[in-house]
Amino acid sequence: MSQVHTRTQNSNSGHLDIELAEKIRSSDSAAFSTLFRKYYEPLYQFAGRYVRDPQTAENIVQDVFVKIWSKRERLNIQSNVKSYLYRAVTNHALNLLKRERRMTGTKEEFDYRDISIKTPEEELIDREMVAAVHRAIDKLPTQCRRIYLMHRYDDLKYSEIAEILGISINTVKTQMRRALISLHKYLSYLLYILIFSISLYQETIFNFFKK
Repeated sequence: MSQVHTRTQNSNSGHLDIELAEKIRSSDSAAFSTLFRKYYEPLYQFAGRYVRDPQTAENIVQDVFVKIWSKRERLNIQSNVKSYLYRAVTNHALNLLKRERRMTGTKEEFDYRDISIKTPEEELIDREMVAAVHRAIDKLPTQCRRIYLMHRYDDLKYSEIAEILGISINTVKTQMRRALISLHKYLSYLLYILIFSISLYQETIFNFFKK
């Protein structure tokens, strides 16, 4: 029942976004403000993982919305406004990174450490496991890591990721499967080592007080 309710909410949100886009095309500033307020924060967080600089991330999102408003009469979004916005931010961020790499020779990286990961495992194992999760994600290939982060942190559906990145849904599914298999193998091993270490520590403490 909850899944059906969620799909209904997403569908209603999508229809409302299309209506906002149509109003923006008619120079409705209130509709533009509504769309901006709805998506600014998630897009800012999303851009920040590409550029790793708050001001640059803010500029990217603002530039996207400024472009939308300045070219509103030609705005033509037929399907998914959310995917359109994320794709625009992605393209803008990647273009900036390409220019930066040409100038500095640095490679593309993603930053997601300022976003809390709410999982039972982290609450149980604390900071050490969180650091292990970050290291495991860092080890993923670029495309695989990007897709995993978009799905895990931005709550984007496979179809939305495919549209944003210009790839097939099957490619998204394949990359997600590879990411999950890789993370499972890496983290399972570390979890075993961590649990063994905790058990050894507890045994040492027990023997200490037993004397």
